[in-house]
Amino acid sequence: MQHNLSTTDLVQQLRKAGLKPSDRMIAAILERGDEAIEPLLALALDTGSLFEAEPASLAPVHALRLLGEFQAGEAAETILRRLPLTVEDQQTQGAFLWAQEAPQIVARFGAAAMPALLRIADDMDAPPRQRGAGYAALSYMAVTTPELRDQIVDELRQRFGGETNPTAKGYLVGAIAQLKVRDAYPEIMEAFRNKTVDREIISAADARQMLLGNEVQPQLNCALHTLDERYQQHGPYSEEQQRAMAEMARNSGY
Repeated sequence: MQHNLSTTDLVQQLRKAGLKPSDRMIAAILERGDEAIEPLLALALDTGSLFEAEPASLAPVHALRLLGEFQAGEAAETILRRLPLTVEDQQTQGAFLWAQEAPQIVARFGAAAMPALLRIADDMDAPPRQRGAGYAALSYMAVTTPELRDQIVDELRQRFGGETNPTAKGYLVGAIAQLKVRDAYPEIMEAFRNKTVDREIISAADARQMLLGNEVQPQLNCALHTLDERYQQHGPYSEEQQRAMAEMARNSGY
């Protein structure tokens, strides 16, 4: 029975959990409290498994998501330093979800994670996409920890003029634009005119729409999802579900 297992052995059962761990397994892991953080982090960081066949490739995603239920600020830098993931010929949905959600999960750790995010953003020796993940995580943290929003906006604005890497600057523009820092509009548009922003990360049109549009960027609110909402809205999905969604997209003209 699960209560007879060590916390490490219990967490390792996530390797066989399939598309979603059972409610019983989730509850059992969460009941272990902070004792579960270390084994969950070890499994989340097993990013090599992300490129294996399912269900093994989904285990680091399950572990990462469960870490988001704890205040694991000390894990923030270790997680984001795994980005970008190694490019494989065959991208798995596990790898896609892990890379997409890592900044969201880290933002859930709260104020204790903020110094790590700033270190990554400022590390000019780090891969630009890793630094970009630091910027993205800061924008998510402005939502998960709203009392830090003004400070985060100030930190992002301070770095804008000095950011020299076009890819990292693209992520920085995205972070500022999603937070609707409207008074940054002139300098952001100037950066596009000066061709200092990687347009593959974000286009001028998208940045303009995010900054000036009335719609709240739904992606930011993903960081607020409950565990159940995350599985419902982000997947992972079965092959049958993936085929059905692809067919719906084709029929919709996308």
